[in-house]
Amino acid sequence: MKQRYIEQLNMSLSPLGFGVMRVAQNGDGSFPSETYKLLEAALECGINYFDTAYMYLGGHSEELVRDALVRNHDRNKFYIADKLPVWECKNREDMEKIFAIQLERLGTEYVDFYLLHGLNRQRWIDVYDAGVLEFLDKKRREGKIRAVGFSIHDTTDTLKMIIGAYDWQFAQLQINYYDWVVQRVEESYGYLVQCDIPCMVMEPVGGGRLSNLPPQASTLLSNADPTRSPAAWALRFVSALPNVAVTLSGMNTEAQLYENSRIFGEVSPLTGTEREVYGAVVEVIRAKNTVPCTGCRYCMEECPNGIDIPNIIHRYNDCKLFDDWERFDTQYFTFVPEGRRGDSCVACGMCVKKCPQNIQIPEALKLIHQTAVELAVGADLMQIVGKSNLVLFGAGADGQRLAAMLQSAGISIFGFADNNPELWGQTIDNVEVIAPEKLRSLDVTVMITSSKYHGAIKEQLARMGIAAVNG
Repeated sequence: MKQRYIEQLNMSLSPLGFGVMRVAQNGDGSFPSETYKLLEAALECGINYFDTAYMYLGGHSEELVRDALVRNHDRNKFYIADKLPVWECKNREDMEKIFAIQLERLGTEYVDFYLLHGLNRQRWIDVYDAGVLEFLDKKRREGKIRAVGFSIHDTTDTLKMIIGAYDWQFAQLQINYYDWVVQRVEESYGYLVQCDIPCMVMEPVGGGRLSNLPPQASTLLSNADPTRSPAAWALRFVSALPNVAVTLSGMNTEAQLYENSRIFGEVSPLTGTEREVYGAVVEVIRAKNTVPCTGCRYCMEECPNGIDIPNIIHRYNDCKLFDDWERFDTQYFTFVPEGRRGDSCVACGMCVKKCPQNIQIPEALKLIHQTAVELAVGADLMQIVGKSNLVLFGAGADGQRLAAMLQSAGISIFGFADNNPELWGQTIDNVEVIAPEKLRSLDVTVMITSSKYHGAIKEQLARMGIAAVNG
């Protein structure tokens, strides 16, 4: 794979970059020998751009770059891109502290490419007010940073605001053929072209989603070129964009490495037929009837509770588009902070007034939150909605979390049941804990909250003639 000279940066970069965020990792945070070999193989393939971040791989990604590359190869043979977690920076002191940790982890005196990580409008305002531009200027003067940029997940208007505030040398966008149309990423890419700012690309395969398409979409691609995989089609689209300096790929096998290197070693403009195929695939995906959110974030301007509306809808749409619900509840309750989920919506309607797409956002948030709860509890929510005598068997931490989750979906809890007699008669968040034997005389629906003792509790209830709704 040949490297290309990027005039604006005065550097020769490989068109394919290695995203050090999805490689194999041991449970203790260390890495197997195969992971080190993979980075070595990437260097041998001609890749000279390695992208890491403070948070990747549990904080060990930077250390992997140090151990696999910095300690074993001439530092001038490759470039390191690292990122400042802006959400952890309240002031300049935070930035200095994090940057010092990053240099120590990397085992190097400087970073080639340094990005403000994951900007959106509010994060930019916050970190700007905290003095990030002064911090960047200082590090550039000290020779600690060679090129300064940012990654962004927001609208073109926000991109323009950020670019207008500083002399950026590059910017990183999430570009793939689906977001190009649906999220209007073409506009942001075009603005970078207009400003003569090189573009780095993340998520060219949509985090892997464009490699696992609905059957009709897969058929369109295979009919056009049976030798090209869906992932190869996705990479092909990005490789043809002329203002893209580097496209990142989170590769975790040598097979992926060699296949991706081959694709980026044969770059050429898209044909008319290819463009038609991409357009047809996008329409198939769009027909999955998702919430038509464009991520403009106008709905966030006057939300009284700061509900993370675009993030919630985006995660829901991804699962609906690609029929992948396996991790939706985990992602929802992990990555959408408590207090900013759909159950915090007061249906004031301010978001609806702001939405260019006229989405009935309160209704959508209610549906999405209910879907997440339904998947999390492992039972059909409609079976228990309206049954006032719902008892959760298990009053420990799991039971309390489940109670809060169900209550957030509008389901009342009659009581907890527990085998610990010391808890009987007590109340937890105004919900009484009752003895299991008392269930015999009550008209109740029972859900088991403990995964560890699920089988034993199920048998106990069966002996009492009670069936749990979650089996």
